[in-house]
Amino acid sequence: MHAGRALRGALRRLAALSTVLLLGGNVLVASAHPLPGSAVLLDFEAQAVQAELRLPLADLEIGFTHDKEDPAALAGHLGPIPFTSAPARVIPTYGAELGRYIVRHVHPVALDGRPWTVTLEEVSLDTSQSPLDVVARLRLSPPAGMPAGRFTLNYDVITHEVLTHEALVSVRSDWNNGVLANAPELVGRIRWVVKAVVINRPAGSAWAGFKAALRLGMDHIAEGTDHLMFLLALLLPAPLIASGGRWAHADGMRRALKRLAVIVSAFTIGHTITLVAGAQGWLRLPQAPIEVAIAVSILVSAVHAWRPIFPGRESWVAGGFGLVHGASFASVIAAQSFDAWHRVVAMLGFNLGIEVMQVAVVAAALPCLLLLCSLPVYRFVRNAGAAFAALAALGWILERTVGIANPFESFVEGVANDAALKILSATAIALALRVIAQIASDASARPRKGGAGNEGQTAQDSDAPSDACTT
Repeated sequence: MHAGRALRGALRRLAALSTVLLLGGNVLVASAHPLPGSAVLLDFEAQAVQAELRLPLADLEIGFTHDKEDPAALAGHLGPIPFTSAPARVIPTYGAELGRYIVRHVHPVALDGRPWTVTLEEVSLDTSQSPLDVVARLRLSPPAGMPAGRFTLNYDVITHEVLTHEALVSVRSDWNNGVLANAPELVGRIRWVVKAVVINRPAGSAWAGFKAALRLGMDHIAEGTDHLMFLLALLLPAPLIASGGRWAHADGMRRALKRLAVIVSAFTIGHTITLVAGAQGWLRLPQAPIEVAIAVSILVSAVHAWRPIFPGRESWVAGGFGLVHGASFASVIAAQSFDAWHRVVAMLGFNLGIEVMQVAVVAAALPCLLLLCSLPVYRFVRNAGAAFAALAALGWILERTVGIANPFESFVEGVANDAALKILSATAIALALRVIAQIASDASARPRKGGAGNEGQTAQDSDAPSDACTT
């Protein structure tokens, strides 16, 4: 009986495969979209591997309903299984059977041939995207004495029945080898004819994970144009003194540097608080309002760079909006699949990477600001920078609230590209302008021959207050 059932199954698969071959692939071409596949995401721990399976609902229905390893699994359920027509009923109705089906088709084996233990932790339905996915989370535990990073993954969920289905097996996180969720590493593909992937992870070191988290923080700031624009918009008026509702003259260099340091430190303290709270799960906020609030913070800073709306309180504003930006940073760490210890170390490395890039940006922009702040041209530079930041912020607000594409996105990205070279060029120009202004000032201050009145005028000018950024 069992032999006959196996023979009929084999003949049915052979007929289906022949049909696909005879059609010459036209079945695939007929669809405007690629056929959905599964994803197997592996998160390596010291003594086990967490596996997340993302299974397209339509293909899972075919594999589940035609699974003959346990015909009794569907006993008691009448009528067609409403996976695609009633997806909300799938998990409540068939969650237990789906879990058993998935575990039956996942067989990790150690190097010595002993099977691993497969434990189902959760089965859920992801409705955040289309087509819908069933998400299964498994814990794979090696036999005693065997490493967690070396095994053969035997796997045929769905692929045992759907000939065109493909499962991509990727390492999503492997701390000791510096693999984080933002850049998963593809290690194999499973199809109907390929039912196993050999996993062989190097031993690595904890330092590799810390460096990866550090790079992630640096890249997040370098690629996060909105975070940089908020900080630069706050820095534009930092060397200036407000008077009469307008930005007046430049302050001394020492006071300007102190003010810049306080602003940057306040921003750091603010985003560190919410980064830790969010990454640890103590603070859970929806991401969409956070992104809108970040754009609003840029707009407020841009308006302040044009006209002082909170003079002398820049550090408080930087700290307050730092809380908002930190909530966005936290989502990056929260997306990583780490245990408690590695999450703490990842937060440290990620935050350090943010600070390294932040300090680098401020250090690069600072000479230009200090060289220009006492020149008449700085008013144009400040207003142009404020207008640029305001336009970009308004575009992001529209994009993040009503879904309208940011009309200034290409312009913003164009300015952001090769930012280091542009900052160096601006600094060189600022230095040249500063030298020219100094030469002109020295020439006008030099007394003319035979003009006693000029000496008095020169002395009078020397007593006038200077608005240069000097100590």
